[in-house]
Amino acid sequence: MDKNKIAVILSTEAEIKFSRELGLLEATTLGVGAMIGAGIFILSGMAAGIAGPAAIVSYVLCGMMTLFTALSYSELSSSIPLAGGGYTFVHQGLGGYIAFLCGWALIFGSVVACALYALGFAEHFNPLLNLVIKISPHIKFSAFAIALLLLLVNIKGTKESGKTQNFFTITKVAMLIIFIGLCIPHVKVGNFKPFAPFGLTGIISATALIYISFFGFELISSASEEIRKPKKTVPKAILLSLFIPMLIYVGVVLVSVGILDYQILGTSAAPLVLIAGKVLGSYGLLFVLIAGLLATISALNATVLAAARQTYAMGRDGYLPSKIFRLHPKFKTPYTAVAAVGVVILLFTLSGEVEFVAHLANFCYLFALILVNLSVIMMRKKEPRLKRPFKLPWHPIIPLLAIACNVLILAFMRPQTYLLGAGWLGLGSLVYLVYSKEQKETVEKHRRLKEILQRQERKEYKILVPVANPGTLGMLMMTACAIAKKFDGEVIGLSVVEVPHRTPLRKGLADFSQQRLLLSRAENIARQERVKFDKLIKLSHRLSYGILETAEEEDCNFIIMGRSKPEKTLEKILTTVMDIVLKEAPCNVAIVCGEKMDQVKRIIITATDNVNSQLAAELSPALVEKFKADLLLVHAIPKDSGLEEETQAKAWIDSFTERANLKVRGERKILKAEKPAEAIAGQIQEGDLLLMGESKGGTLEQLLFTSVPEEVEEQISQPIIVFKKFQPRERSWPERIIAGKKIRIK
Repeated sequence: MDKNKIAVILSTEAEIKFSRELGLLEATTLGVGAMIGAGIFILSGMAAGIAGPAAIVSYVLCGMMTLFTALSYSELSSSIPLAGGGYTFVHQGLGGYIAFLCGWALIFGSVVACALYALGFAEHFNPLLNLVIKISPHIKFSAFAIALLLLLVNIKGTKESGKTQNFFTITKVAMLIIFIGLCIPHVKVGNFKPFAPFGLTGIISATALIYISFFGFELISSASEEIRKPKKTVPKAILLSLFIPMLIYVGVVLVSVGILDYQILGTSAAPLVLIAGKVLGSYGLLFVLIAGLLATISALNATVLAAARQTYAMGRDGYLPSKIFRLHPKFKTPYTAVAAVGVVILLFTLSGEVEFVAHLANFCYLFALILVNLSVIMMRKKEPRLKRPFKLPWHPIIPLLAIACNVLILAFMRPQTYLLGAGWLGLGSLVYLVYSKEQKETVEKHRRLKEILQRQERKEYKILVPVANPGTLGMLMMTACAIAKKFDGEVIGLSVVEVPHRTPLRKGLADFSQQRLLLSRAENIARQERVKFDKLIKLSHRLSYGILETAEEEDCNFIIMGRSKPEKTLEKILTTVMDIVLKEAPCNVAIVCGEKMDQVKRIIITATDNVNSQLAAELSPALVEKFKADLLLVHAIPKDSGLEEETQAKAWIDSFTERANLKVRGERKILKAEKPAEAIAGQIQEGDLLLMGESKGGTLEQLLFTSVPEEVEEQISQPIIVFKKFQPRERSWPERIIAGKKIRIK
């Protein structure tokens, strides 16, 4: 990726958030609206054909089995109120490939469910149209049209979608209650015999078909980022959205099998329409058709919302293309995610196969829910101190029971469902290996870079100090503690034990008494300075890699280390290699040169036109305060410069102090010299500490030429600290050749 593009991403990309416009009523109707749809208006007849009158038991059993998973969702939603629902929970608990498969299954399950609801709408819309104006368009055309309309509504925004959802859900619940009341007088006890003609197998098989009728709570958690007070609202909405539909389901199925023979019900894609036509007359038929339209359209609306949010969440986490998680500039909705899932929804509506679509959606949902319940168990272990406003009782019994129930339902599905579901998961695995895995790593790298830059701008320093030389230990710790104390940071002392290449790291385990002694001395210095301190020993095949890996693992954003003077050409080249690898560190770096820093009376800053010199100036107040020293800023200009150039140089050094936000007063001096290094070295006296910015360029320059800080270092014996400010960049080809292995940012 182009380095300028990376810089733009890190510096200008704003955090994306949804507007929280959904309250308890909207959240509950979101779940209830998704549940009371095709599951009762279409699948109830098919369930009766599979289980007989015992379909009543199937609905009760399905509700009770789903309760275990709903409780798991309640805990996770209250503690992780982010868009994405089950996928987000698995991403937090299990991560990686497993999280991708969960999201992949949930998206497909929601997309297929949308097609089911669109087809259910058409099964009620066409008879109504024929009853009113004697026109009956093709089922697929009506399904396609309503799906397209609801996609546009969700692009417009959740506020409009939420209002629409409230109206549809409340109206259809009221209409179903009226329907139950009107049908009760027509129930015949004889229709309940035989109650379970197909035994337990029929009951569980019907449960496997209607499971989609109880999945609305997932949609609530998927929209958590749009719900007000999600930690309290979401668990309440989940449980309400489970119990309200279950009571209505039982009532509807009870009057259905009590009025019509279960075999007749099993042949109809609109069983409630048959019942209304038999016992409620033409007005009752019209009533049920309207109720069916409201039920399927609200379920479709809610599930489109969930599918888009799940897709958005995966795009946000880097598993899908970045365009997926773009929000509309006006409506603040994930319109690209809605459009992406919309295309697939429209394609499935053209299949026209209701039962096939229902089984496929159930397979995807059940697979994902098994992973969600596993995540509850893992999150309790990984994050025991995580705040859980709703805490699951009898852990881990409930999530284990939920997993067992889901596996049982999967066992009673048709063989072709396994094949299609496994094919979809296999396709997802291929997508993950070919695209998503690398894309995820890239997004995570950019995210970490952005976080590091933000922390550095706020000067929230977590400083890593590699210690190896007892002679430089004091200087390193004094520098680190001064900066940490000034900016309320912390210090980590690190001792890296190098293990020969091709030798297992465990072979390096030995007596670490020398390393422990150095770290104890470092800890004593930090304790005296009243700075938070931690210490680590790391085994590595290369010193520089050990330092960088520890910086990444501990989220350090500043490395301070010592360097001795390279005298021989080979030593210089090896030092340069070390410097190149250190430039892979995603943080600021300071190199301390010298051995004594206990009698500092004056601090000198070389002011040059680069960000490294500016960083030195920004951090100088910490050292001035530590040593109670005077401050001198020097700026070198050509020896033959005239009065005008000197005046311009004085103005420039004033602007330099402003850019560095340097509020410590100090002397300013302009140096005229042919060789800046000699002029700077000439200013150094006993008791001085020199702060400089790194001036090296590319790898060839590092190998062939000496930098100004190195030239100064060769001419003086006083201590020098060379600063390098982190900036995102791409490595050049010489760096890749010399540095070898690329250090990835985790």
